[in-house]
Parts: sequence; C-alpha cells; structure tokens
Amino acid sequence: MDFILPVLYCALILAFKIPLEILAYFTSFFFKNGQLPPTLLQRITTSVIKSAQLCLPVWLLRKIVSFGVFGRIPHEQQKHWVKKLDATNEQDGWEGYLIADNVEYSEIGRDVDMIIIYAHGGGFVFGDALGYLKTFIDWIKAWELGYGANTQILSLEYRLSPDHSFPVARDNFLACYEWLVTEKKISPSKIAFAGDSAGGNLAVVSAIHLVNQSYTDPPAALLLISPCLSGLTTTKSFTDNASYDCINLTWFHRCLDAYIGDSNLLPTCPMISPVLESQLSGLPKVWACAGSYEVMLDDITLFIEKLLQNNVKAELAVEDANVHDYAVLKILSRNGAYDNSIKRMGKFLYGGKINE
Repeated sequence: MDFILPVLYCALILAFKIPLEILAYFTSFFFKNGQLPPTLLQRITTSVIKSAQLCLPVWLLRKIVSFGVFGRIPHEQQKHWVKKLDATNEQDGWEGYLIADNVEYSEIGRDVDMIIIYAHGGGFVFGDALGYLKTFIDWIKAWELGYGANTQILSLEYRLSPDHSFPVARDNFLACYEWLVTEKKISPSKIAFAGDSAGGNLAVVSAIHLVNQSYTDPPAALLLISPCLSGLTTTKSFTDNASYDCINLTWFHRCLDAYIGDSNLLPTCPMISPVLESQLSGLPKVWACAGSYEVMLDDITLFIEKLLQNNVKAELAVEDANVHDYAVLKILSRNGAYDNSIKRMGKFLYGGKINE
C-alpha cells in the first residue's frame, strides 16, 4: 500500500497542472510567437509523464511500464511476433526478445537483411523490452512492404540503475552483440545498434567502445531516437524547451546520479556524455531524429555535426513541434512525424534495396 501517497500526490499535482495546460493551450491562439504551439494532447500527456517522473517511485514506474501502457498487443498476436530468447545469457547479465514476423518459425539472424539490437529508454532506471512492441511491428511491416527487407529486432532487457550502475548496462549491450557475432555467427554488416533516450546513449557508447578497443568490428549502423547524449543540462534547448518536453529536469538529474552510481565518473566523462567524445572517426553510419521541442535537441545536433567533422556518414531529422520520443510513442507524435521516422529509417537502412 506504499504506492497510495505517491499516487495521491501525483493526482493532486495534475489536478492543478492540467487546467493550467488547458488555459495555456487556448491562450496560445492569442499570443503567437512564430512557433507552432503544442497541441492540447501534447500538453496534457507531457504533464502526466513529467508529474509521474517527479512523484512516483522507480518501482512503481517500472510496474506501470510493465503493464504495457505504451505498446503491448493481445497475447495471441504477440505469439506471432515475439519469442523470448534462451536464458543461457544470464551470466552476461542480459536477456532479450526476438521480434520478427512469424517468429515461431524464425531463427535469429537467418535470412535477415538486418537485425537491430534495441535498447529502450527510461532514464536507465526503468523501461521494458516490449514497451514499444507495436512500434517494432510497424517498422518490420513497413520495411518489408517498402523494400522487401527481412528485419529482426532483438529488444534488450538490460540491467537497470540504481541496482546496477555504469558500466553494467553498456556491458550488457556489448555482451548481446558479442553473442550475435561469435555464437550466432551473424556478420556485423547485418547488425545495427538502436535505442531511444537512455537507450540511444547505450547504443552510442557501446559502438564507441568497440571502435576504441578494436576487438570486434562495429555494427553496420546506428539508429538514435531522441538520444540522451549528455549528462549536462546547460544548452539553450534545455532552457527553451523545458516547458514543452516530457522530461522533468529534476528527474533527469536523479536518473543520471543513479546511473553513475559508485563509478566515480563525472557527467562530463565521454562514457556518460558521448557528445563530448573527441574521437568519433571509425563509427558506422548514424541516423538520428529529434523533435523541435526536445530539451536534448542542441546536444543531438552538436553530436551529428561532430560526426560529420570526423567523416562519419550521419543524418539528423528534426520534426517541427514534436517532443522527446515521438518516433516510438505515437501518442506523442503530430503531423505524421511518427510515420515519417519509419520511412526515413527504412531509407537509411535499405535505400539501395528495391522491392520487386
């Protein structure tokens, strides 16, 4: 019953904030600043998310996400698409799910054009490997229809903070990749790293680690959705977009502290803030997306600029008037941005492949 007080506190805050958001929405029609204002749905949804981040304990956030509030599908349909991977990887600290069309008869890596290792977001402290299942299915269907591509997604269940601080989550990601390459004999040229928010951070730092250590070839591509690339909150977009985006800054710092834990690293360390990494050459091609309302927009833009300066092929799609994680949470998307991201990722991965 220890959830009652946090829930009541959250409800009390929302009872105050939602009327203010409604008022701000209608007021925006009279005081235009040249920028497309958030929709009423965006305002209310982001307020709910930020209030939950601030008020609810981590264990309760994990429970809410595990119930599938964002992307679960009926059990019978899930059986067609999802297969739990063998738990023989527990000594490496990771588990995962294979998502593929008619997964019961699919073998991981067999006859695939690309297998994507995906790390979910959640500030390193919560999240669920099947939380974006509907989105993953949309990707697989769209890319098969548009390019005749056979895509599999390995959605990673990595260890979470504060129980497991840095570098555990990154090492889980690397262990998963090593398993695909060494045990499943899948060529790195058919593997992409991907993730949203904190998961995007894990995808980047894992790829940088592979390049720096040179013990295994890096993957073919990185797909970064609203990636968290810095532990600092000093950019202009963090100030300008704080009221629009769905990230509470107090919560952001709590998550960062939990992730760093007892590693004694500073937020400026490139392993925590890869936007500060000076040596980016050797990374595979990178596709990233962000909404113009994102607090992380400036960090993402700077990272892409640094990749290009290091002769890494990189693309950035910025969707006007969209917020953090719009590309995986359709409820947060507007003006077709969710569907646009699927098309752009497909072209980035399979642009040279023609569906005959």
